[in-house]
Amino acid sequence: MSWQTLTAARTEDVWDALGRHVSAAGPRELPIAEALESVLACDVCARFDIPPFDRALMDGYAVRTADFAAQPATLRDLGLVQADSDTSCAVTSGTCRRINTGAPLPLGADAVVMVERSHELADGRITLDDAPAPGQYIGHQGQLARTGDVIVRGGTRVSPGTAAGLAAAGITHATVFPRPLVALLSTGSELVPPGQTLQPGQIPESNSVALRGLIDAAGGQAAPLGHCPDEPAALRAACERGLKHDLFCVTGGVSKGTHDLVPGTLEQLGVEWLVAGIHLQPGKPTRIGRGPDGGWVVGLPGNPVSCVVIFHLFVQCILDGLRGLPVRRPPHLVGRLETDLPANGDRPRYQPAEWSTTPDGGVRLSPMLWRGSGDPFALISVNALAWRPQHAGPSPRGDTIQFVPLERPR
Repeated sequence: MSWQTLTAARTEDVWDALGRHVSAAGPRELPIAEALESVLACDVCARFDIPPFDRALMDGYAVRTADFAAQPATLRDLGLVQADSDTSCAVTSGTCRRINTGAPLPLGADAVVMVERSHELADGRITLDDAPAPGQYIGHQGQLARTGDVIVRGGTRVSPGTAAGLAAAGITHATVFPRPLVALLSTGSELVPPGQTLQPGQIPESNSVALRGLIDAAGGQAAPLGHCPDEPAALRAACERGLKHDLFCVTGGVSKGTHDLVPGTLEQLGVEWLVAGIHLQPGKPTRIGRGPDGGWVVGLPGNPVSCVVIFHLFVQCILDGLRGLPVRRPPHLVGRLETDLPANGDRPRYQPAEWSTTPDGGVRLSPMLWRGSGDPFALISVNALAWRPQHAGPSPRGDTIQFVPLERPR
């Protein structure tokens, strides 16, 4: 790889390095329904005029404005124009046609009078109490887009709304950067599945539960590889499977303990590290690199708070880049503290927090009680990460500090 490994890296340097090195693989053409949450690789253009004909924007009557020299006007109804009607029917002087929203405008008509302004007479004629201007309640052919116009720019995420817009334009397939396939492996002989009876020294495994949800929300496709004990042969076999994916996330075993076997195992399999440790709390042991086939690898700390924080700060960036989106530092907002914060130590900290808004548009921030990165309950109700620079002094309630929003405010 054409890079120098970053050790004890600053967060800004990690984001900058990811921005330089992470990019999407080749695009593919997919049916619109299968392209949801993918990113368009190129502009999509209208295949025909939208709308393809002049149409009614209201339920009412298609009329000739020339018949309204005097108001109200009484006209003869020639029958209903439905939304699936052809465009061959017409209105002539002294006549009108009942029309449904979206139906093609009859020949000769140049306005629509809404049905609420109409009164049916005993002889079947219609009195229309209006003074319509030409074009009233009409959507003209090509008003929204002309044939060949760009309707969606490349780089746009295919949200449900985007997919609906493409379908409405008659688009069935799109060229996209597909959602990355993310292998997920948890390690540690002390871990057991949630709900299993615990033996001495065992704890429930929770990181994979959080990461599966985070990967899906970030536009990836999780491919769980299960759990692996701290056994070299089993770990090597699991890592070989993980490296065949676009991104391989492995949790635990990345620090410097006697059972932290992950870095050495991955290096034996050809992984080269871009990042080998981050100057950050939590998440100091984090590693980021690439395998011999070009797939990205992230070694996440096993502590649950560290694992989730590092995902939001860096794994999300990698997934963005693999999907064809810009790789950027996460957005940082400013909120007013709802509680006192003590002085920070010698590493910057991203602390789980909850943010909310006030009726007048203010932003409130409530950091969770910090009981260490091994506290899984610190993640309950979290929708933000409060940022504290290294050696920051105490911040009393009412101070403003920066934070990374993870979800909508409460």
